[in-house]
Amino acid sequence: MTRHRASTALFVLVSLLAMGGMGAKFVDDRYPWLWAYLADQWPGASVDAAEGPTHILFAFVDHFEPHDQATMDRWMSAYPALAGRHRDADGRPPQHSWFWFFSQSDGEESLRFLRQLAQLTYEGFGEVELHLHHFNDTPATWTQQMTRMIQWSQWTGAMVTAQARPQTAFGFIHGMWALDNSRRGEQCGINNELILLRQLGCYADFTHPSWGPMHPRIVNRLYYATDDPQRPKSYDRGVPMRVGAPAAGDLLIFEGPSVVRWHRGRPRYDHGDITMEEPPTPQRIRAWVNRRIHVQGRPEWVFVKVFTHGAVARDHDAVLGEWADRLYTELERRYNDGRRHVLHYVTAREAYNIAKAAEAGRAGNPDAYRDFLIPAYANRWLTASVPYDVLQWEKERVAVRLLSAPGSRVQVRMRARHVEVSGAAVAESIVAEPEGLRMDLLLLDEGVVEFNLQPSAFASQPTPAHGT
Repeated sequence: MTRHRASTALFVLVSLLAMGGMGAKFVDDRYPWLWAYLADQWPGASVDAAEGPTHILFAFVDHFEPHDQATMDRWMSAYPALAGRHRDADGRPPQHSWFWFFSQSDGEESLRFLRQLAQLTYEGFGEVELHLHHFNDTPATWTQQMTRMIQWSQWTGAMVTAQARPQTAFGFIHGMWALDNSRRGEQCGINNELILLRQLGCYADFTHPSWGPMHPRIVNRLYYATDDPQRPKSYDRGVPMRVGAPAAGDLLIFEGPSVVRWHRGRPRYDHGDITMEEPPTPQRIRAWVNRRIHVQGRPEWVFVKVFTHGAVARDHDAVLGEWADRLYTELERRYNDGRRHVLHYVTAREAYNIAKAAEAGRAGNPDAYRDFLIPAYANRWLTASVPYDVLQWEKERVAVRLLSAPGSRVQVRMRARHVEVSGAAVAESIVAEPEGLRMDLLLLDEGVVEFNLQPSAFASQPTPAHGT
C-alpha cells in the first residue's frame, strides 16, 4: 500500500507538471488542493486505524434547479420507484438532499415545487436544503434573497425543526462553487458569507469539492473555517473536526471526495459529480470510499458525499434511472455485509448530526445519531396543501397556522395516529393511510390549528414500504 501511494503521488505530480509545462505557481493557482492531496498519498502520511466494521455514510446532495413542471413530475414518479427498491442496514431507502434554487420561478411556482419536494420528504425519501446563485450582492441584498427563500421553504415544513420551539436550520450549496466571493471574474460580492450563513441558521456548507481556484487548499476533510470579512475565500484553510475537540470557526465545511484517477494514461480529477458523462461506476464508488473522509479519531465512520444537478434532463438516467439503480445496488452489495462494512443512507442534515456526534465522542452505530443536534424538519412528519407556519411541536401537541382564508378546505397529512383537531379548524374527515393520517380540514378563522396526539403517536422515522 505504501509503495502504491508513493508511486501514485509521484505520477500525479510529474504528469501535471508535464502537461503544458506547469510550474508550481500555475499548479497552486489552478489546483490549490493538489499539494494536500499529494501529501495524503505520500508514504508516512498519518492514517487513522479503524477497528471493527466500517460504517459507510452515503449522502447524495443535489444542486436542484428545475425550470418546468415536467421535471418535477418526473421526480415525483421516478424517484420513489427507484429508491423504494433499495435499503441500507437500517431499513432506510436512499436519502436525497434537494438543495433547491428555482431561478426561473415566481413565488407561486416555487411554493408548488417545494410542496412536491415536501411530499417526497414526508414519504421518507430525503430532505430539502438551500442552493443559491448570486452575483455582485451586498450583505443586505443577499440577506433579503436568503430570507425570502427560507420563508418559502418553511411554509412547506422544510428547514424548520420539529421541536417545542422550532428553529431555522439549513445546509447550503453555493451556485457556481463561488462561496465567499471565491470565483474570480464571477464574484458573488460577499466576503463575509460564512458569518452571514451562520447567522441565518446554516449548520454547514456542502459546496465542495469543486474545481479551479474555488476549491479550498484542504481536501477530503471535514473542517471549520473562520471568516475574514475583508478577504474572499475564507474557507481556504481551517481546523479539522476531531473527536473531543470543540468547534472552532464560523462554519463547518463538509467536503466530499476528491480523487485523481487515470483515464487513458492521463490523470483525471473526480470530485464526485454524477452525470451521464461521469456515471457512478463501481470503480468510482470504490475510489470515493477509499478517500475515507471522517472526523479525526473516528475512522470507522466514513462519509461519502457525492453530488449532481438532478433537474438536468440529460442526466436523469444517472440519478433516476438505470445508472442510479446500479449505484445503490453496488453500495448495498459491496458495503453492507454487516461484518466489514455497514451502509447508511443519510441526508445532509443527518450527515452533519452524525459528524457532530463523532466530535462529541459518540461511537458505535451512527444510525443512533441521525437527529443528534438538529431534529428532523417538520415536513418529515406533516404536509399540507397550503403554506403553513410551524409554531410548536411537542409529543402530545402540534400547533401550526395554516395560511389560507377562513372557509378554505385544506388537506393535511400527518405521520401519527389518533389525532384530535382543535382551534381554528374542524376536521371534516380523518382517513388512515399507511404512513399515518390524511385529514380534510375546514378553516374557521386565521388562528392557530392544534393537533392533539396520544403520547408516542409519531413513528421514529418515516420509512416507505419496500418496493414503493
